[in-house]
Amino acid sequence: MAPPAEDELVRALRESGLSLYEARIYLGLLRHGAQNGNEISRSARVPSSKVYAVLSKLADEGMVHAIRRDGGTRFRAIAPGELVARLRRRFNEPLDLLDERLPKVAAPAGPNEVLAIAGRDAVLEGCRTLVELAVEEVSVSLWSGELDDLARPLQTAHERGVQVYGMLYGRGEEAGMPGSWLAHSYQDIVGGRIHGRMLTLVADRAEVIVAHLPTDGDAVAVRTRSPALVLVAQEYLHHDRVLQSAQQKIGFAEWDRWWQADADLRTIILGESMEAPAATVDTLPPE
Repeated sequence: MAPPAEDELVRALRESGLSLYEARIYLGLLRHGAQNGNEISRSARVPSSKVYAVLSKLADEGMVHAIRRDGGTRFRAIAPGELVARLRRRFNEPLDLLDERLPKVAAPAGPNEVLAIAGRDAVLEGCRTLVELAVEEVSVSLWSGELDDLARPLQTAHERGVQVYGMLYGRGEEAGMPGSWLAHSYQDIVGGRIHGRMLTLVADRAEVIVAHLPTDGDAVAVRTRSPALVLVAQEYLHHDRVLQSAQQKIGFAEWDRWWQADADLRTIILGESMEAPAATVDTLPPE
């Protein structure tokens, strides 16, 4: 079995447009130097019946060169920097063209359209896109389970001058995040009330994604530029930060005594009527 580092390189080459056998042959030649077809088949773990067809394609694309000497032919890979430059041009040139011309043919989207998103991967990809396109401000509320997926785009946005405001349902990890972050202190209560997790992200006060990641089932979300819905989401994020700050100032012990003593507040906060005495309600320990 190939070492993990090689598997990672093969995967990256495949994501850059090479086939499995093309990636293996390039790495085999790079690692072992010039080889003939039989040697490549062994070192690259490519069937001998496939080697020469793959080598011909790589040679046509300038990724390997043939060396003919003493009646035989050996092959050598181009240098890594040259390969990366070729792959970068292969992708960047058509992408630059699309970036310039596609907006000219696209019909304008209606400002009040609400797009449905299904699946956690699609939700996170949409959020990454909004963060990458943000110019002035990103406000986000998310749980620890999604933090790793959005940490790097948020860091990059912060570095280019975008203001980042975050609420993290979890403890400790918010300290290393870019911008201004607070930790939500009632993660278990909210998770029980909504039967899962939420992710809300507003970019430049102009576009929003609101997602529900249920305990059971697939994630679902909506994405929209509707001014009314963007305003609702922005205000929700704003008030959640204000409320969390107030809880920290007042002290969580005092805050818990206040809301647990009020039957209506207990119902609102917990999402169901409380039959048990208020003292039995569990909250997260104060900081």
